[in-house]
Amino acid sequence: MRKLLDVTKDVEFGDNDGEWLPLDVCVCGERFNRDGGCLSLGIYENIPAVCPKCGRKFIFKIKITIYQILGE
Repeated sequence: MRKLLDVTKDVEFGDNDGEWLPLDVCVCGERFNRDGGCLSLGIYENIPAVCPKCGRKFIFKIKITIYQILGE
């Protein structure tokens, strides 16, 4: 069974566009230039984005949290 490791705090990324998220900096430190071809992460586990430097594979998931406003 495939395991997922949360590396959100170890990378830098831009704004997602539906099913795609630009990765700016990989866990290994490799930096990607959005103008010259970023590493685009998708949501599908069977189609991971692969860092060309370290070979790590990535996907992303969107988490929605609903908050109730208290104290007003």
